[in-house]
Amino acid sequence: MGTADLHVHTIYSYDATSTVRAVLKQAADTGLNVIAITDHDEIRGSLEAHELAPKYGIESIPAVEVSTKEGHLLALFVETVPPRGLTLIDTLIQIGKLGGIAIVPHPFNSLPGSLSMESVMGALANPRAKAVLKGIETHNMSTQAFDGIAQKLSIYLPLAKIASSDAHVYWAIGGGRTEFPGETAQDIRDALEQMTTVPIPYAGEFSTRTIFSWLHRMTLRKFGYASDNKSATQPIGTQKMSQSFIQRTKRKK
Repeated sequence: MGTADLHVHTIYSYDATSTVRAVLKQAADTGLNVIAITDHDEIRGSLEAHELAPKYGIESIPAVEVSTKEGHLLALFVETVPPRGLTLIDTLIQIGKLGGIAIVPHPFNSLPGSLSMESVMGALANPRAKAVLKGIETHNMSTQAFDGIAQKLSIYLPLAKIASSDAHVYWAIGGGRTEFPGETAQDIRDALEQMTTVPIPYAGEFSTRTIFSWLHRMTLRKFGYASDNKSATQPIGTQKMSQSFIQRTKRKK
């Protein structure tokens, strides 16, 4: 059995604090077989990870967290960002055209970016959208206070259940992970389609200390610093980002 974390962010997301290399090293150090970097409406970090991952002994799925009109959606196995702002159904159809599949992240709560039960049910009622929508997060390390609703409702949905870290700091990677038969990216895709995944929840609580740690690292990022490492063998440190990179990774308004 392999393990995967299919919802992770890097500094290509406006609200995360780790470079691609730091994410890959932490994923390898925590024993993950597969990872998906899912930055917000941005795929450059995920494509970079896809190329670098073999050096760390893991696989990285090209992926993105796309903003639909109704909430966020994880698009896996895509190399192009689907258009943002479309309905959930239209976004799913676009992901299918790109050869990908989709997972509903942190659903059924009042948090910004979370899809409602009505939206998900509407997508499942559409044959083209249903063919693409394969999984749902029943455990998300970052929104665990709201997970109970998703866990209860997911019982009635024809979707694979997964656990994710939704990591915005490197050390959270693997805090929520998904177990699946096999060890490869293709194996996790098969498991999602066959609904044979097993969510492995985080241990402990998302504490105040965790929030302060994220705030501390976001402050460092504002001054141009991010968690980084130069190779798979070196420890993670804090490195100064170039001004050109900071400008390129600023969130587009």
